[in-house]
Amino acid sequence: MNEKLIIRVGQDSNDKISWLIWSDKEADTIASGELDNAVMLSDLVEKTQRRNVVLLLPASKVQLKQVSLPAKWSRKLINALPFMLEEDIASDIDEVVICHGQAQSHDGNHSINVAITEVEWFEQWLTIFKQLEITIDQVLPDALLLPNVADEKISAIQLGENWLMRQGQWQIAEVEPTWLPLYLQGCQDKALVHFSPCEFENIELEHDLSSYDLPLAVFAKQLNNEPFTMLQGSYAPVKKSSTQWLTWRAPAIAASIALVFSLSLKGYQLYQLDSQVAATKAEVVATYKKAFPNQKVRPHLLRSQLKKKVAALEQGGEGGFLALLETLSPTFKSVEGFQPESVRFDVKRGEIRLRASAKDFQSFNKVKQSLEAMALSVEQGSLNNADDVVVGELKIKGKV
Repeated sequence: MNEKLIIRVGQDSNDKISWLIWSDKEADTIASGELDNAVMLSDLVEKTQRRNVVLLLPASKVQLKQVSLPAKWSRKLINALPFMLEEDIASDIDEVVICHGQAQSHDGNHSINVAITEVEWFEQWLTIFKQLEITIDQVLPDALLLPNVADEKISAIQLGENWLMRQGQWQIAEVEPTWLPLYLQGCQDKALVHFSPCEFENIELEHDLSSYDLPLAVFAKQLNNEPFTMLQGSYAPVKKSSTQWLTWRAPAIAASIALVFSLSLKGYQLYQLDSQVAATKAEVVATYKKAFPNQKVRPHLLRSQLKKKVAALEQGGEGGFLALLETLSPTFKSVEGFQPESVRFDVKRGEIRLRASAKDFQSFNKVKQSLEAMALSVEQGSLNNADDVVVGELKIKGKV
C-alpha cells in the first residue's frame, strides 16, 4: 500500500487525537486533522480503507531501555527478558508489556532494545480500535519517529503543548512546558535540532526552516526506516488470508479459463495420465460435447472416438481443425477477458464457428483484427450484451 493513516492517541481516551494520511508515492500529506477524543475515532473508519494504519503512543507512556544480555540474542531469551528487567521496573512485571527491538553486539557485549508500557492501558487502546473494526498494522511510541540525529545532538518537535525529544537510537522523552527548562539544562552539552519554531535560553539550537512540518508529517517521513512495532506475541496481527485470496482470485480465474481451453485441444493426451484418470475423464467428456454437440458420447469408447475424430480432422490439410486452433490460441489468450465458450468445425467449408464472450465490443474487434493480420478470413456475427458481458460468434477460415 502506498498510503498510510497515522493516528496519534493521548494518555487517556479524553485527550485529543491527531491523525494524518501520508502518501509514500508523493512523499506528501494527503489530509490531516484532530479529534476531540476517542469517541470521535469512528470518523476515521472510512479513511482506513486500503491504507496501512499506524498507531502512535505518547512517549510519556512508553519506556525505552537497553538490556544487557548474557549471550547473543536468540528467541530463547524472550521468556527471560521479564526477569532481567524486574529490578528496573517499578510496577509488577505481570502488569507491563515488554516488546523487544533491535539486538546489538559490540566487543563481545550483547544487548537488546526493549519498549515497556502498561498492559491495561495498552489493551484499552487496542480494544477501542478492535471495536471499530480498525486493523492496526504497526504500533510504536511517537518520539521514536523523530529524525535520528548525531549522538551529540537532540532532535525535538512540539506536539500540542508538550515537546518530544529523541537522543540517539533508543532514547526518547515527552517534556511538559514546566519541566522544559530543567530538561534542557541537563542537555547543555548537546545541540538541539528542532523541527518546530522555538526559542530556548542557554542552549545551542540548530534549525532548518525547510524541515519544519506537521509533527505527524515529520514522523511519516521516518516510518519506512523504523520497522519496530509493539504488536508482538499475543498482540501480533492475524494473517490476512482473506485479503491474500482476493489478491490471487483474478489470476486464479484467468488460469482456470486457460486450462479449460487447453484441455479442449489436448484432452485426449491428459486422459492417459493415470494419476488424474477420474478428473480428466470428466473434462474430456465435457470437451468432446462442446466440440461435437450432435454426437453421442460413449465414455468407455471415448479414446477410440477421439482418435477417429482427430484422424478425420487432420485430413483437412493446413486449414484443418487442429492446425487452425493452434494458430488461434495465442490470439485468444492475448486479449484480456476474451473467453471461447463453444467451438464447431465445418469440414466441408474448412471453417471454425466460435462462440465466445468478452468484457466489451472492442475485445471482439481486437481478436478479429489480429486474426485478419495473420491472413485469416474472419466473419463476425451479431454481438449482444448479456449479464455484463458481450456474447457473439466468429466464423474463421484458414489462410487465404
